[in-house]
Amino acid sequence: MQKHLFKYLPKKYLEAFLLRGSLKIGTLHEYRKIEKYGEAIGDENEGLHKTELFLPGGGQIDLASTTPEAEFFRKHVLRPDQKDSKVKIVLENGAHLIAHSNSQDLYIYCMTSTFDEATMKLFGCDTCLEIIRPHEFFAAISRRMRHKGKFDGVVPIQYVNKTTHYLKPHQLHPAHMKDTEYAYQSEWRAIWVPTRSLRRPLLMEVPRAIRHCRQYVP
Repeated sequence: MQKHLFKYLPKKYLEAFLLRGSLKIGTLHEYRKIEKYGEAIGDENEGLHKTELFLPGGGQIDLASTTPEAEFFRKHVLRPDQKDSKVKIVLENGAHLIAHSNSQDLYIYCMTSTFDEATMKLFGCDTCLEIIRPHEFFAAISRRMRHKGKFDGVVPIQYVNKTTHYLKPHQLHPAHMKDTEYAYQSEWRAIWVPTRSLRRPLLMEVPRAIRHCRQYVP
């Protein structure tokens, strides 16, 4: 895990955390709301990636075969009761099939590995929390929310083209990636898998997390 992590915050939220341990654990799908979060924080494709199939010049796909094209259909298009289909699909020249892989909604806490004042201001924030002991920080939060979600780790976001060719499918979980246009954010993300239906972000107080942080002074 990264040695230190940084969280951009408005000053009033930083003060509330350092005083009472007040913090917000967001949800993956809520950040699709660009109208609420703006284009720097919001991302309509958050937790999604796409796999594209096309055959130059057109062609035929035998669903009874083991070709990559047939595997694409079995994985992304056919229902479970259709997996043994022995039909053939004809794709016209120029036809494109795009399969969407959608992560379940997750609890997340977003940070960055590198402090950048310009990005902080772009996020609408004026202060920064430095998490000096990330392992202990997230252990404290995970204990507090143990009945809400199971801690699934802290990961660096990978910045890639989220639409890929079917012969080179994505190997990353959709929640672990963002489009390359967001690479300047150097994001790290803590993830919790909800133990029950997830409806909204969590607002909580975790006093034990305070000792593992400090206000960052550039």
